[in-house]
Amino acid sequence: MRTTFFLLLLLVLVLGLGNAPSSPSLTVNKLFTSGAVLQRDTVVPIWGTAPAGEPVTVFLDEKEYSTDTTPTGTWSISLDPHPAGGPHTLTITSGNEELVAHNIVFGDVWIASGQSNMEWSVEASADAASEIASANDSLLRHYNVPRSWSYSPVDTLSGGQWHSASPEHVASFTAVGYSFARELRTHQNIPIGIFNTTWGGSRIEAWMDTNALEIDPADVMDILEAAQTREDSLIKVLTETHGASIIDDAGFESDQPIWASAQLDDSDWMEIEVPGSWEAGGLEAVNGTVWYRHSFDLTEIPTNAVIHLGLVDDQDMTWINGALVGQTDEFLVDRQYPVEEGILSRGVNQITIRVRDLWGDGGLVGADSKLSLQWPEGELDLEGTWKIRVGQLEIEPEGSPNQLPTLLYNAMVHPILNFPITGFIWYQGEANANNSIEAIKYADQFQSMITQWRQQFSHEDAPFLFVSLASYQAADPHPQESDWALIRESQAAALNLPYTGQAITLDIGDANDIHPKNKQDVGYRLSLWARRLAYAEDIVYSGPVYRDHTINNGMIRIEFDYIGSGLTSRQNDALGGFAIAGNDGHYEWANAIIEGESVIVSHPDIINPVAVRYAWSNNPANANLINSEGLPAASFRTDR
Repeated sequence: MRTTFFLLLLLVLVLGLGNAPSSPSLTVNKLFTSGAVLQRDTVVPIWGTAPAGEPVTVFLDEKEYSTDTTPTGTWSISLDPHPAGGPHTLTITSGNEELVAHNIVFGDVWIASGQSNMEWSVEASADAASEIASANDSLLRHYNVPRSWSYSPVDTLSGGQWHSASPEHVASFTAVGYSFARELRTHQNIPIGIFNTTWGGSRIEAWMDTNALEIDPADVMDILEAAQTREDSLIKVLTETHGASIIDDAGFESDQPIWASAQLDDSDWMEIEVPGSWEAGGLEAVNGTVWYRHSFDLTEIPTNAVIHLGLVDDQDMTWINGALVGQTDEFLVDRQYPVEEGILSRGVNQITIRVRDLWGDGGLVGADSKLSLQWPEGELDLEGTWKIRVGQLEIEPEGSPNQLPTLLYNAMVHPILNFPITGFIWYQGEANANNSIEAIKYADQFQSMITQWRQQFSHEDAPFLFVSLASYQAADPHPQESDWALIRESQAAALNLPYTGQAITLDIGDANDIHPKNKQDVGYRLSLWARRLAYAEDIVYSGPVYRDHTINNGMIRIEFDYIGSGLTSRQNDALGGFAIAGNDGHYEWANAIIEGESVIVSHPDIINPVAVRYAWSNNPANANLINSEGLPAASFRTDR
């Protein structure tokens, strides 16, 4: 296979994500910070950086592990296998430096990936208020990888942190992943970690490496010169316009945030109205870091003050009077940072916010809570005119990064390949359903990606559980060809690989919304497959799946696997969604009845039928075959 995407040069370009300010000399990967879920019953590598040649000691509770850093300043230590449970304390020392991560637990870690229907948050899904209010499980935890991309594989995530399921944090969890994990917690009673690495609208190619895509390196050289010329031109224009570099953030000097100083002269900085994107405020086509500054007066020093920023696109670091009060790596979540005593003063105070945007619009874009300083006795409005200046530029590829091969894999999957996991849940395919050629091609791509991920995570029998696309768009009055049906067929082809499973969602789609809000049932159906494949529970975990058919006396008998306690229909209505065709290949809606463990399909005007299709449309609204456990049948065709 030879890809036709324009940016095949991504294999060899060296330009990558803009760098954040340098870290302290002793660091540990973000995966191993407070609240982490580590995979139980297996060796767990931990890694980070320290001065070259220095010894590093890791303590997990009382157990000690030691190593020396490499000449390049990296270190890695492997923890012994631990059973499910905790909490544990992880302490890392080198020289005079010490890092401590509290509340570490061992359990099962599941990767949740795909496009917007997996990314879709709890707060945007059905029964959001109830789901958020009732979240109270300290052993169900979630790590949200910020949207990020890179031309070449990187070793470190751009951000993210672990949060437990609570009203404070669960709103931003992947709704499918949360429902999935909640079901596992109910039946397994072990800590569950959901590692959310998703990007709305992404094509599957963006999540695959070059080997899985089978890109021909010879194609790269043909376009390298033209692409590099475009890139050089962009860099020249943007750096001259904004006086910023693509290498270093001018707001830092020797790791110190000089632009956060209360004494900084910002009189020559550009003005902008906040909230709102910086693109709307005049910084068009800018990605990277932009610094915001605003001064405010206090006649008295408040206690128990909290700074409310609302939504930030994408990441922030926030200082008041030069003191760091908080930072968040997650995309578009409400920021609320407590301000410790001694930071605020009478008179003029200075707030500085460093915002990093990876693609599209960026900035202090809106408010779930008003942009303000709040304390028990009062509130100060901080919306209005602020000062901004570009600190560092990042060059976005031509076209959205989520559409281009390897870019998301490089930055959102490759950095976690050494992190042991239990399995994967995947919800993606809409972006590859633009035409029949793409939809059919998806079968090979999907299986190649599954095989690649399993190999690279060193877990070749890891369950890979995916969501068959939900119903969408208006129902067809007559049987039609369907690209979405082809995608579902291509997805189902992955069942040829061991330890794969599909959650059917034909019955819980929305004709008017590509993002159906019922994510609870999606997570539940994925969890049934996990309970069978990962935990060996003896349960019914799938709806009926076509196995075979026979033709006799003008009728076609369809036989199924996964019939559970028996075949039936939703609400015991007459079966719908079946179409039948004769030798001319013209399909008509068919009569269908359940007979024992089979379905008999016929049509009075088709005397010599040759093929049957079921739920073969974008929105098979009348497809209602289920098993007695209520799980819907998968779409199929006998004329493949």
